[in-house]
Amino acid sequence: MAARGSQAGARGDRIAVPRRRLHDVVEAARPEGSVTVLIGEAGNGKGYLAEQAALALAAELPGACAVEVLPRPSRPASGIPSVFPGGAAAERSGGSADDAARPPPEGADGDVGATLGGVDAGAPVILVAPDIDEYPPHDLRVLAELARTRTVRIIATARQLSSAIDRVGSGPQVQRLSIGALDLEESAGFLCSMLGVDRIDADTLARWHAVSGGNAYALAVLALAADRAGDLRRSRGTAWAARREDVVTGEYARLLAASCTEPEWQALEFIAQAEPIFETALLRSIDAGVLTALFERGLVVTQTRAGAPTLTLGHPLLAASVRAAMSPVRRIELDDRIFGVLDEDRAGGDPVADTERLIRLVVFGTAAGRRLPFPWVWRAFESLARGGDPRLVLRLARSTAEHPDADGAQAGSAALRAVRIGRLLGDEPARRAALDRVAELLADAALRATMAATLEVALITTVLQERVRDGGDLEAALGELDALEARTGHAAARAMVGSARVQVLAEAGRLREAAEACPPLEVSADLGIEWARSPGRAMASLILDQRGAVEQAVASAEHARALSRLGPHSRSDLVDIQGFCTLLGYWVSGSRESARRVYEGLAGEASADAHAEAHYSGLVEVGAVLLAVQEGRWMEAVGSGERLADRLASSDPYALAPLVQAALGLALAVLGERDGAMRAIGASESPQRGVSMAVGGHRRVLALRARQWLRDPRAADEAARIADWAARERLPYIELLARHARAYETRAVEAGELTTAERLAAQIDGPLGVALLAHLSRIARAPGSGAPAGVRAAAGEEPEIRLLADLGIWLPMPPAPDLTPREREIVLLAALGYSSRFIAERLTISARTVETHLSHAFAKIGVENRDELREWVARNRTAMTPPRST
Repeated sequence: MAARGSQAGARGDRIAVPRRRLHDVVEAARPEGSVTVLIGEAGNGKGYLAEQAALALAAELPGACAVEVLPRPSRPASGIPSVFPGGAAAERSGGSADDAARPPPEGADGDVGATLGGVDAGAPVILVAPDIDEYPPHDLRVLAELARTRTVRIIATARQLSSAIDRVGSGPQVQRLSIGALDLEESAGFLCSMLGVDRIDADTLARWHAVSGGNAYALAVLALAADRAGDLRRSRGTAWAARREDVVTGEYARLLAASCTEPEWQALEFIAQAEPIFETALLRSIDAGVLTALFERGLVVTQTRAGAPTLTLGHPLLAASVRAAMSPVRRIELDDRIFGVLDEDRAGGDPVADTERLIRLVVFGTAAGRRLPFPWVWRAFESLARGGDPRLVLRLARSTAEHPDADGAQAGSAALRAVRIGRLLGDEPARRAALDRVAELLADAALRATMAATLEVALITTVLQERVRDGGDLEAALGELDALEARTGHAAARAMVGSARVQVLAEAGRLREAAEACPPLEVSADLGIEWARSPGRAMASLILDQRGAVEQAVASAEHARALSRLGPHSRSDLVDIQGFCTLLGYWVSGSRESARRVYEGLAGEASADAHAEAHYSGLVEVGAVLLAVQEGRWMEAVGSGERLADRLASSDPYALAPLVQAALGLALAVLGERDGAMRAIGASESPQRGVSMAVGGHRRVLALRARQWLRDPRAADEAARIADWAARERLPYIELLARHARAYETRAVEAGELTTAERLAAQIDGPLGVALLAHLSRIARAPGSGAPAGVRAAAGEEPEIRLLADLGIWLPMPPAPDLTPREREIVLLAALGYSSRFIAERLTISARTVETHLSHAFAKIGVENRDELREWVARNRTAMTPPRST
């Protein structure tokens, strides 16, 4: 039944209420004459829950039942005397809060119909009364009168109880339910219902839940703000935010502004800009009466931080919204005021001894445009050398690099940090400005003379590397590196030049030359040299993977990662890329458990630090996509791959997008989505300089496998081209994969091919080479080097195909265009002999669901059981079909 005066329609009928909460409220309100008060913070959805509970209960009660939803309390200046449409309360206005406890005046007989404005007398009524803790005394008294009639069920909401509200009802008919924040699962259901999707991306959900604190209104604001900004994406029933930095509008704050006095609003702005406030001077600068009023409304709260109380706004989203509503001039005004209070409080003392206070002074002072003593700026920058909010670090790095009192060493190290973080965050103006500052420093002989040899070399090599990544002349950069190395006598500085050479070559796709320039595998006794070699070792690990030297690749990456953590200025970017190298090594080897262990470790480290650089690089997310491909979780690979590709389109500091597109193309091809797969393959073949070029072999092979699944008639020729390229670049593993793919496509092995395959397999660690060679031998029907050209394949190659799948190499199954994506996923695993339980665990579904999908697939394919399915696959695996759109 529709609610009179309800706001439900405006909010969207599809918004879900958690079933447990709805059940609890309905049961509390079920007894006739009951009073149920839902208590919780503003915006947590209790008002909507009250309406939905009233409607649900009305539908269950016998006979006609009216649901009356009262408006929210009006402000005194609105001219509306009462929330009750009958106007009875208006005649009694002007009383005190204690009037609610007095008996009704003579003649006030609790006429429900008159009070509620036309409700049929004697008919069951469920009254929804929002925000009764804000009722004026006369409205509170009317509500108490209605409760005493015992003929009306009342479901009310309040942010907190007061003595007057307590007198509205008492006894067993009165229930008070605390409505807390939504948990993660409830938040997911709420957002899915509001956005009309089946799932919310886990990363987006976790971020929004953390920012909103599970507050329903705050969650809605985040989702709607992302949608309005064009950052909300929807695909395959999943919604996600394209950017990690959520756009928060001032809308949330403006709604509050209407209920705040001007002093209250100004105090909210001050606290939002300065939070968390723990300094006594800042606390004293806020009017105590205003602060008390904000406390009472829950707009500000105190929290314990390092054992001491701190003042913040009541909700992180509220603070962000208040800041978003400020004009730039107002922000500067507040920054200047905050700095002034903090500076005055130090009473002329040197703040350098108090790092936390110093950082606060520098942050607000620089934002306000104050000229600060350089020792302050430098010490604040140094204190964040091991991490912190990247945007804050970038701001301090730029302030340090550009400060006129900085010497060459100080300005140079800060400029290097600014270049790196600018690229990481995709802040192109900041990166360009930092590179310009580096050029100025190198052109100033006096400043350059104050630099250590390693810093000077780092500045020069950074400029060269950034130029190459931006598409500059590689040969010119290599020439400059040669000249720099020739005039550099410092051992660590020479190691830095060598490392830079390896990086520019690998990131440009010249892997053989990069491998020849790699540092020796033996670890140096000089830790400084090892720190200098660390970037080169990461590239060496990526190349070793493609050669099949997986054990060396993993060991090199793990050792370099451990040593990089020991540096005086820890390079988290190097730690992240080396962790990715370790993951990739296990992925190549087919060691799923080891790869997953490394991935979970990387993801855990990132989630433990809100400011981890891994949140911006995309390296951890690429690992998730590759793992899904390796394990045959194709729908998951498509979903996560599409979301990551969308994100990398706006900021891709490591140039990972082409690798992601190659993996995405394969997953789409497996699921039968030809058009999307072809688009992804095309995107993977236009790589920019970066990691995707350094792992060019993997990228090419993933795209090749996608072509095989699409039955692309050019796949065999493409395999031959990749094999030739890999031979030139001396990548035995990639070459063997390509030769195997060509043999599979042509179903023939040319003369001498097995001899070459044996030579390549001998250079590959673990079971990979053996498995590929075994399948090639099966295709040739005659193991060894004497297989004649063009000999056709024998039947019965399924054991080798199963072994390759176990290692993450998935060969195409027969065309089956009528199967759904989930059916294709399950049929592929079932045809390899995996049990329903195994498939269910792999795909995170139930075994019963697996059986249901299999029965549907059997009917479409024309088989009756798993044995017939395996026979059908073995018989038709290499069947060619003409390209068709899906």
